[in-house]
Amino acid sequence: YVIKVCRNIACSLRGSEQVLAHLQHRLGIKAGETTPDGKFTLKTVECLASCGTAPAMQVNRTYHEQLDAAKLDRILETLT
Repeated sequence: YVIKVCRNIACSLRGSEQVLAHLQHRLGIKAGETTPDGKFTLKTVECLASCGTAPAMQVNRTYHEQLDAAKLDRILETLT
């Protein structure tokens, strides 16, 4: 899975740094890295065009919006 976290101004103002920190903690990697098992790659991107529903991320081709820690955990559970 390639996880892309939006870091534009709208997402930043609505918590994208916390989203990224939570994902880094849960996956045990930093942005730009891949988990040792090769299952997850974590990236940051400038814009996912979801400013009205920020913060947002994309997992492969699926968009996820209005993210918080609980929602991130539910999404990750579906991927493992």
